[in-house]
Amino acid sequence: MISRSRLSTVHFHSLVLVRSLNLVMEVEPVFDFHPGGDLEDDVVDIEELELQGNPNPAVTTLADVVNVEDDTVDNVNQVRGKTKKRKLPPKTPKGPKPQKNRSPAWDHFQKIKEGDETWGVCNYCKKRYAADSKKHGVSNLKAHIPACPLYPLRDKNGQPNLSFKVNEGGVDVVASVFSFTECKRALAEMVIIDELPFRFVEGIGFRKFCNVMQPKFAPVPSRQTITREVVAIKDYEKGKLKKLLKGRRICLTTDTWTSIQNLNYMCLTAHFIDDDWKLQKRILNFCQIEDHKGGTIGKKIESLLLDWNVDGIFTMTVDNASSNATAIEYLKRKTMDWKRTVLGHEYIHMRCCAHILNLIVVEGLKDMSESILRVRDVGRYVTSSPQRMETFKKCVEKEKIKSKQTLCLDVCTRWNSTYLMLDVAINFEKAFQRMGEEDNSFIKFFGIKEGEEDLSLEGDQGGSHSHSHRVPTQRQATVPNKLDWKNCRLFVAFLKLFYDATKKFSASLFVTSNVFFHELFEVQTKIDESILNRDPLTSKMAIEMKRKFEMYWGDVEKFNPLLYVVVALDPRFKLRLVKFCYTRSKGKSVDEKMEKQVKDVLNKLYDFYEKEGEVRQNVSSASTMPRVMEENEDLDHRLNLASEFDTYLEEEYSSVCSSEVDKYLGDLCERRDNPDFDILVWWKNNSNKYPILAKMARDVLAMPVSTVASESAFSTGGRVLDPFRSSLSPSMVETLVCTQNWLLSTVPISLRHSLDKVEDLERGLVNLDIGLGLGSSGALWTIGHWTSLFYYGDMCLVALNYYGLVFILDL
Repeated sequence: MISRSRLSTVHFHSLVLVRSLNLVMEVEPVFDFHPGGDLEDDVVDIEELELQGNPNPAVTTLADVVNVEDDTVDNVNQVRGKTKKRKLPPKTPKGPKPQKNRSPAWDHFQKIKEGDETWGVCNYCKKRYAADSKKHGVSNLKAHIPACPLYPLRDKNGQPNLSFKVNEGGVDVVASVFSFTECKRALAEMVIIDELPFRFVEGIGFRKFCNVMQPKFAPVPSRQTITREVVAIKDYEKGKLKKLLKGRRICLTTDTWTSIQNLNYMCLTAHFIDDDWKLQKRILNFCQIEDHKGGTIGKKIESLLLDWNVDGIFTMTVDNASSNATAIEYLKRKTMDWKRTVLGHEYIHMRCCAHILNLIVVEGLKDMSESILRVRDVGRYVTSSPQRMETFKKCVEKEKIKSKQTLCLDVCTRWNSTYLMLDVAINFEKAFQRMGEEDNSFIKFFGIKEGEEDLSLEGDQGGSHSHSHRVPTQRQATVPNKLDWKNCRLFVAFLKLFYDATKKFSASLFVTSNVFFHELFEVQTKIDESILNRDPLTSKMAIEMKRKFEMYWGDVEKFNPLLYVVVALDPRFKLRLVKFCYTRSKGKSVDEKMEKQVKDVLNKLYDFYEKEGEVRQNVSSASTMPRVMEENEDLDHRLNLASEFDTYLEEEYSSVCSSEVDKYLGDLCERRDNPDFDILVWWKNNSNKYPILAKMARDVLAMPVSTVASESAFSTGGRVLDPFRSSLSPSMVETLVCTQNWLLSTVPISLRHSLDKVEDLERGLVNLDIGLGLGSSGALWTIGHWTSLFYYGDMCLVALNYYGLVFILDL
């Protein structure tokens, strides 16, 4: 019996010998040794192959190899001869040699061969890098991917930033991921909206600010990149606007302008009411035009409308220039057969009411009163230097005048600027009087002699005029007296009505057509009352104004009858207001005639819209009265009887009112004491009750009564084309002006808002050294050290700073 120790020794020597032989023969070892002491056979017995997967195959043991008795090892070849390797499947024929591992950087680059050079072109930003495998490698490609500004997954895997989002209930903290593309677009929009030069983005200060604010926004785009982004934004916004205008009638306003480059520009603006019954205003084009002739304007407008795919013009508002009448006649002929033409363009021509009102007032003020000239003299003296302004401010403090307004001068040919000048100056009458008594420079400038101060400033109670009242051949600056201040107050009270009416006509983002008749009647009444006034000054002005008023608005045949139709479509007044006003002013016979004319036009439009087939509902189905029987068939018999009675009443009423017009005019007017009444909201809520009338009201209420919407674009054009940016091409000017309007489409452009901006600006300039120069032709120059500020044009205020930069505030 062999001892356990001897068997272990034999076992160990056998393993050493077998492993040595395996290494020499470069074959796989037969046995594997595991720390646990177990042996594992890695060969296959012949019996195993023959059993074909028998779960209990014969396994070769150690006894087959080791002779335990004499501690010798049998021939290994004999042992291996008893076993057989597992056969492998046949090898497939070898193809071309496989490429080496490809860098993942090439997933983002395209390899391009140019002669002997290899280049990698970024799939996103198209930037090129040298990418020869032997000379350059792909390290530069890998470094570019996370820094590529157009890489869609850039910073997506980074840590999100916390930001604040304002909602109706307060502020929420949300996670946001930085996007280079969005930042670049926001920067381009800032350049457009704030009217910044393209070189702004390359300024050292701006780039430093961007690096501090957001280091990831690098590199900051160049002005060429921002220019391309601006054009892309314009194309995107234009596509959106085209979809919005598709299938709509629009009302147009247009005007022309000559830029600082001495180029002719034309602005074309569209007005319409959208599906949510909101009034919209969009500048369609701000383009260069060859000249201001009517035929040229008409052809240009036609080509622009075709580019926008517009197929319906309702009205076109222009000023009284003869070229505009020629342009409208051309458009009538060329667009007569367009799909959405209304009644053969019978009512397309709309004259600018603000322009006509301006002509009426200018006619009354053509002989400028001496009182106005004297107030202008003292105003020019005070604002001509900082020292004089400081002296005047001390006089204001001594007189304890609480007004915070600042003196301003007018443009002689612009009555609204004259009104503003007088409205401010009359508040400082006592300050001017004190300045004439205490300021030696004031007394010397106006030639006031000792002992004549009271006479010059207070006037002659008996009505005779002193030497200072005489107007020499070459007029000299003169101090106003008490009679002059009284006359100026009369001017302000008389002109206030016209000024307020101009502001209402000049609005662009709320309905203005329904306010025309009210202002027309107020102006007519004011003129008639002033003619009968005992004051000869206002009576003379009113007589001149009356003559011009009758020329444009004296007869209903002289202006667009749609201005009366829009009054009928106001549910607070309907035809009752037209009848009342004409009964009061011209008698009952005239009011009946006017009522019939307006109703005929209303019915004519209604018949057109009904035949057009845009609304396929009849009057009986338009009622919003609830149908109890349709909602519940199991109701009580009494409710069924009540429902049948309601149907009977409606049918009886519909038989009397043959159309929506009769039904609408027969209903009671809405209450007028509601200050929050919105005519568009009312028609939106009643569009089911009056479907055809609502479609007609959508077009009529959209028409503007002035061209201020187009004229205000010229103020933007004046700021875009300042003396430092006069090299901009006309196409880029159009891109900047139009895109700004499209991006700010929800911001109201109203006269009151602009006047508030002017007043804020004037208050901010009180502490500055103000110098002002104004020539008789409206030329500008700088006298003081800082800023010249005055009104220039009907609807704008011009300021000239120390560096000669002109900027304009919309009015």
